[in-house]
Amino acid sequence: MRFPKIAAACTLVLLAAACGSGSGDDTGGSGEAPDTLTVWRMGDASEEENEFMDSVTEQYQELYPDTEVDIQWIPWGEFSQRFQTAMVSGGPDVVEIGNDQVATWADAEALYDVAEFVEEWEDRDDLLEGAYANGTFDDAQYSIPWYSGVRALWYNADWLDELGHEPPETWDELLEVSEDIQDEYEVPGFAAPTDFINGIASFVWANDGEFAIEENDEWVGQLDSRATAEALEFYAHLTLDGHSPAACVGVDEVECAHADFANRQVGMFIEGPWSEPQIADINDEHAEHWATAPIPGVDGMAPAFAGGSDLAVWGTTEHPEAAFDYVTTLNNKENAMSYSDVSSMFPTYEDLLESDTFQEDPVLAGAAEQATGDLRQLPDTPNWGHVQWELATVQNAVERMAGGSLPEDVLPELNEELTEALNRPTDE
Repeated sequence: MRFPKIAAACTLVLLAAACGSGSGDDTGGSGEAPDTLTVWRMGDASEEENEFMDSVTEQYQELYPDTEVDIQWIPWGEFSQRFQTAMVSGGPDVVEIGNDQVATWADAEALYDVAEFVEEWEDRDDLLEGAYANGTFDDAQYSIPWYSGVRALWYNADWLDELGHEPPETWDELLEVSEDIQDEYEVPGFAAPTDFINGIASFVWANDGEFAIEENDEWVGQLDSRATAEALEFYAHLTLDGHSPAACVGVDEVECAHADFANRQVGMFIEGPWSEPQIADINDEHAEHWATAPIPGVDGMAPAFAGGSDLAVWGTTEHPEAAFDYVTTLNNKENAMSYSDVSSMFPTYEDLLESDTFQEDPVLAGAAEQATGDLRQLPDTPNWGHVQWELATVQNAVERMAGGSLPEDVLPELNEELTEALNRPTDE
């Protein structure tokens, strides 16, 4: 269904009773101080997360000493329902939001346009432009990027040194390095899971393909377009040609590659640096040799899916300036570095990603370079979740092709399914 516009949802009674916080005297912040500032964080709180949020509260209360900060944790699986309810019964002041969800909720008028506040924010110009663009909708700014999760190519540095190779930068080099790993170490050179749309997207984008495009207010699937079909066929043939284990067909990157990479049963795979602790728990015998590089493309570094979270001011807050002060406190550069330690996610400041903290860590360095490159999102429509998680249209296409089916027997059929799903009514 289409979410009701917030202007209609908050009646005068609700606006007075539930759509904002109480107020106090002006303080050292830029806006009038609320009695309580409510912040919605997504996910489940760990001890480290709570300690970090407590430190941010202390910093914020230096600006607003009489304001209580109420941190509420919302499970990711419940966020959509909670957002819809909040549009009617009143929401928080500040909300964490998945960066692929901003346009949906901005269109529903659930978020506050913070463009005028951003103009005065001293750290604005240091943000990654690709990440900042996620919060732009209809010439307004509805969020700012907080942290990013970018995938990169994992490899064993000692193996590549022994083989005389640098990390592959192109598809041709990926095949060459993979073949040499297979010849020398008798293991598959690369892991290509089929249930891995965020990784498959890099191959599609690298070949100038798209999963779908919007034309005349309708979505048109592109799975059987030349560029996209070539990329999907290349990825599927990594399995058919023996570069990737057959066991990776039908599974995700964790099941496909974590254990095999830790145990040196596969040479390379694509994953985020946040997985290092999980891989080390399996077997850290060779951890000193682990490193990452940008994902290879046709002619160089491929684009990457820009995962992560943004920070937004809720549309009905009575204290937007104070709420934005909290956003900039939470995401100042010092806190961005601290949260990277807590979460293993990247800050969205280009100068921080270029610092020694990231460049001198072999597992972080390649992913940090990827994060400063071409970052993209999947098709910007509320129906994409249905395509990705329920129908698994793209994953099914790759799985069938990796199992030996011909592109012409698979892609037109699934492209029709994709197009139909993306154009389902959302306003009923």
